[in-house]
Amino acid sequence: MIQRILDTAAELVEEVGYEAVVGSPTLLLDKSGVSRGSFYAFFETPERVLDELSYQRIQQSAVAFEEALRNRPGDRWIEIVDAVIDFYTAEHRIPLIRELWVRQNLTHRVRHLDHLAIDDFANIVLAEFRRHTPLFDSLTALQCRVAMHAVERLFQLAFTDHPEGDPATIAEARRMLVDYFAGYSGE
Repeated sequence: MIQRILDTAAELVEEVGYEAVVGSPTLLLDKSGVSRGSFYAFFETPERVLDELSYQRIQQSAVAFEEALRNRPGDRWIEIVDAVIDFYTAEHRIPLIRELWVRQNLTHRVRHLDHLAIDDFANIVLAEFRRHTPLFDSLTALQCRVAMHAVERLFQLAFTDHPEGDPATIAEARRMLVDYFAGYSGE
């Protein structure tokens, strides 16, 4: 039943938007077919449903991000950047991601979890760059966090008005990462 509520919430967010779902608990109840009592036994508000949906999405993204970087083709450091850009492009093409993350429809709790996930992404990126020692011996976790937070903002910009992403902004995000990491490469 909980998963049915979450799946229905995801569909509704994509169809009518975050505000409509939060603003009308009846909409979520009617579409999911769950009784009011059952719904409120698990969730205080529709906003809490979307918090849980966001939390699940963060977990899925973390697993997918790690797999994307670990399974990237080739052995050059620039392919780490390509894997990051490809991952973010694919993620942001998901309507739910655009509605919640790009449009910043996240509660304080979810924003905090999202920041922790970005820090985890940065640690994964650092581990991948460290495989290219001694080239990236001086690269730090802070520098990777800065890069990943910058990428987050650039992808919000790239997808604000473009469901497929603005190619020029995505290209600039890639260029920014290449230049940024090249500066720490020791080359």
